[in-house]
Amino acid sequence: MTIVNRHPGVTVIDDRRMRAMIKLTWFGLGLLVACGGKQPAGGGTEEMSGMDMMMSKSMNMSDDDGSQFGPLEIGADWATYVKMNTAPVPSETHGGRLVDTYVNPLGAAAYLDEDAEIPIGTVLVKTSQEPDGTPGPLFVMEKKSPGFDADRGDWYYAIHWADPAPAWKQKLGGPIYWRTPSKRAAYCVECHENYDRGLGGVPAPQRLQSLPE
Repeated sequence: MTIVNRHPGVTVIDDRRMRAMIKLTWFGLGLLVACGGKQPAGGGTEEMSGMDMMMSKSMNMSDDDGSQFGPLEIGADWATYVKMNTAPVPSETHGGRLVDTYVNPLGAAAYLDEDAEIPIGTVLVKTSQEPDGTPGPLFVMEKKSPGFDADRGDWYYAIHWADPAPAWKQKLGGPIYWRTPSKRAAYCVECHENYDRGLGGVPAPQRLQSLPE
């Protein structure tokens, strides 16, 4: 911490450090809001999580090249990936849904090794389940080449929901496919840049301990 002592016995933090501390404080408060809510069944607004509030508010944004719906592209073969958890994981940052994490063979070993660098071309897909057991959105990440988005670890993000529950379909206006660089995928970026390697990981109790033979 940088300290400026202008008067004996008085400690003053310089303006740049103070601004950074204030920013971190407000970000932490925002993250608590985003992670602390609960997902109501059917896309209602009561006690809506930060993730679902973001999806609702995003419908007021103008359309862009990364928000037109279509078939899932990156991660479409997720069913052939390595499942990284042994049981579904409740994830507040994904709207309180139960999620399963799949990683393509290229990146599976590095994903398990917390000290390893994630290879370019690694694809992660989180499948999700709504409280009533119906399928929720797919959440996708891909590690891109250096320079794609250097400030955020060169990660690509997408949210794909081909068949939302009726209440969500009405709220969202139909199926969604929001992906980098769309502003509608910004929540993914803002959340993941706070994690080591840009990964949220799997909690230890549900984490796969070794790759299948």
